[in-house]
Amino acid sequence: MDIPVSPDSLIQASFIALPADARVQVAIDAMAEGRSSCVLVIEAEQLIGILTERDVVRLTTQSALKVTSTLAETMTTGVVAISLAETCDAFSLNQQFSEHQIRHLPVVDAQGKVVGIVTPHSLRRSLKPEYLLRHMRVAEVLQSDVIHGFPSHSVLELSAQMTQNRVSCVVIIDAQTLLPVGIVTERDIVKCHRLGLDVETVSAQQMMSAPLSTVAPLDSLWSVHEKMMALRVRRLVVVHPSGELAGIVTQTQMLKVLDPVETYRVMAQMQGLIDHQTRELHRLNQELQLNNQVLRHMTTVDELTQVANRRRLNDFLLEKWDYLAVQQRFLSVLMCDVDYFKAYNDTYGHLAGDQCLSQIAEALCSVTWKSSDLVARYGGEEFVVVLPHADGAAAETVARKIQAQVASLNLEHCGSLIANKVTLSLGVVSVVPDRHRTPDMILHTADQLLYQAKQQGRNHYILKVLASSDSASLEVAAPPTDLT
Repeated sequence: MDIPVSPDSLIQASFIALPADARVQVAIDAMAEGRSSCVLVIEAEQLIGILTERDVVRLTTQSALKVTSTLAETMTTGVVAISLAETCDAFSLNQQFSEHQIRHLPVVDAQGKVVGIVTPHSLRRSLKPEYLLRHMRVAEVLQSDVIHGFPSHSVLELSAQMTQNRVSCVVIIDAQTLLPVGIVTERDIVKCHRLGLDVETVSAQQMMSAPLSTVAPLDSLWSVHEKMMALRVRRLVVVHPSGELAGIVTQTQMLKVLDPVETYRVMAQMQGLIDHQTRELHRLNQELQLNNQVLRHMTTVDELTQVANRRRLNDFLLEKWDYLAVQQRFLSVLMCDVDYFKAYNDTYGHLAGDQCLSQIAEALCSVTWKSSDLVARYGGEEFVVVLPHADGAAAETVARKIQAQVASLNLEHCGSLIANKVTLSLGVVSVVPDRHRTPDMILHTADQLLYQAKQQGRNHYILKVLASSDSASLEVAAPPTDLT
């Protein structure tokens, strides 16, 4: 599997380049000042060699390092380099580092000119494998077989250990407690040469980095990465909670985390976790939507009749009132009441009374077929019908249809004083909403008209049209509905 990376974020465009006739001392000084781990040797814009910190340590061990020599006499030739096109695959680069046992990959263009350099550090930085590094612990990648020395050892002895064991550092431990107290790296060896110190007499105590910055086996690799970035180091000593040496973790070891097999394993875990969380989120969303629907139904629908409740009526009226006030269109409200309903309950029982109210609600809904209309239970045996955009004539038509529909139910009512069937009385008001009135005022007017209809014998409606707050009102009283 290929992991694409951006060459711009991967390639270190800033690097140290010197000609072949430059002195080794100049190269050492340049590496120390620039905190660089290598110098590229370039002639006629072509790469011909390289001198690395590891080369300095190796030559020191062999007593073959002469700071007055030229790079041509000291450099490593046959440098492994890559083209710009080869910087697009992280795994391929990682394999190059492992296969050739190197830590520097110069990048050249089509003409062979060096345009930058890739290192394990720049590769890891460009990949930014946050999840992988957060997921894994230091104990999973640390090198437990650590090369160590004592504070009294000379720099030359430490160089020999590094060269023999092909490592980039030596951990310095206390001769009495055997606890780690410092570390000497290849960079420290380079620094020793830069200062012109005698590697045979300078001790580890003088050159080691101390106090020692450490990490624990259970720390995440991400915390190690952050610590390395903050301290600008390429390795950290790992210690147990007791302070004893557990191992060492390096950038190269962390880069091996990007091995394809390991990456596939972690990616599979990530995908499994994502799939599970996606399914769970989908289930919770569906459950939430269902609960919201149930809650919305409970808070806006009358439990018995399944039409809108008083709360929904108030919200609906206010919403339509404001809208129609801007549009200057009519709004009609019909207040309906079942005639002699107490007598109906007393005669047939409350269960039959509930069934009667449910049938009345269905009859009202069958007449108000427009989606913009609303039927609501106002309380007890009272219902309210709201007709947006309906003027007085339209409201009167609906009132007649309501009475006819209720009459067609043929609900027996022997307790009624006006008929042997269930009947309705209605108060109907039609108005153009304005700032001088409120929905509550219209409901109150409809209730007054309903009361008048009852006073005048029940089983009929009284309509009142309020065209504007300044004009005269028109009131119409309809005769009782013929039930024969």
